[in-house]
Amino acid sequence: MHSMRTVAHVSHPLMRITVNHWNDKFQLRYELDRYEQTFKFDAEHFSLEAVQTVAKNIADDVLKNFVTMRSVLQAELNENPPQ
Repeated sequence: MHSMRTVAHVSHPLMRITVNHWNDKFQLRYELDRYEQTFKFDAEHFSLEAVQTVAKNIADDVLKNFVTMRSVLQAELNENPPQ
């Protein structure tokens, strides 16, 4: 088993986008505030450059998912406040 290592950062004005390599897989990770989305790619089929291209191409949709995630959580917390 190999340790996870960061192999790339993809520039974005709002999100932190990181590519990690671990166990022959690339992990594409988006972070915004307290939210995170992760996609995994088999390194046998995807190069680092390909994963970075995917990261840039789907960034707008990932950002929209963060907005939805925040709305879903806020609605739940409004309906069922923590005790």
